[in-house]
Amino acid sequence: MKIVILILSVMTTVSFAEINGDIITGYLDQIGEDLVYERVENEFMLLADTEEGSQIPYMYILADTEMEGCLLVALTPGIVPESGAERTTALEVIAQLNWENTWVKFAIDPESGDVSAMYTFSTEDGLGYESFAVMLNLLLGTVDENWETLLAI
Repeated sequence: MKIVILILSVMTTVSFAEINGDIITGYLDQIGEDLVYERVENEFMLLADTEEGSQIPYMYILADTEMEGCLLVALTPGIVPESGAERTTALEVIAQLNWENTWVKFAIDPESGDVSAMYTFSTEDGLGYESFAVMLNLLLGTVDENWETLLAI
């Protein structure tokens, strides 16, 4: 009986491990050598190389230990116009994308009009590498599948 209690205690400790920047760093490093990112505490910016040799951001990750959550934000080529019929059309496209995508939600920065795709999840019971990688790929895949639609906004 003591062994069962000990095992349950260890499993409880592991499943309630705090998700922080160090854990996300480890997960990003596991993804591969080609993944380039910048880190500031529990915030990450994933960077892509351009043909000109510079780097541009394509995803933001926040591991919020206080809120026990993780936020993934993929940047897209979409920019919603400030006004007019084009704005209405762009907002309708975003609404349709949100309707069609169960997990990923598209949002608009009210100041810049930039469209991003977001996925937020709880980390209160921990977060394994496999789950993190699936969520990252789901988000990037959704943006990729809708790239032409977003580019046309």
